[in-house]
Amino acid sequence: MIAATLADAGPARRMAIGGAALDLAAAHRLESAIGIAAETLHTGPAGRLMTASKILTSEGGVGAIFAGRCRAVAVVSGLALLAGSACTRFGIIQAGQESARDPKYTIVPQRERLERRESEAVVQRAAVTGPD
Repeated sequence: MIAATLADAGPARRMAIGGAALDLAAAHRLESAIGIAAETLHTGPAGRLMTASKILTSEGGVGAIFAGRCRAVAVVSGLALLAGSACTRFGIIQAGQESARDPKYTIVPQRERLERRESEAVVQRAAVTGPD
């Protein structure tokens, strides 16, 4: 959308709209899937980057809808999408580094997984041996 003419940027606009929606959905899915470590995505530098990412990506996607009428809107929308994507990537990297520094984000999930496996093993042994 940044380099193409308005007439030639139709496919890029459609991909931008779909890509923005998928990017926002993937970020939401990531936040809900990583459990306690998601805290690092909402605080400090990573939190600021992720907030900027959501704003830039959503605004860029909305701008792509209207970019067929105005070249300036297409360029600004494309730049917002690029910046939003970069903020997402750098935010995730920053959050990963922060979670690796804090034992709370590594030890607690490991202990929870260990306890869950141990309780599942007890249930499986009880199912195999049957009631007494």
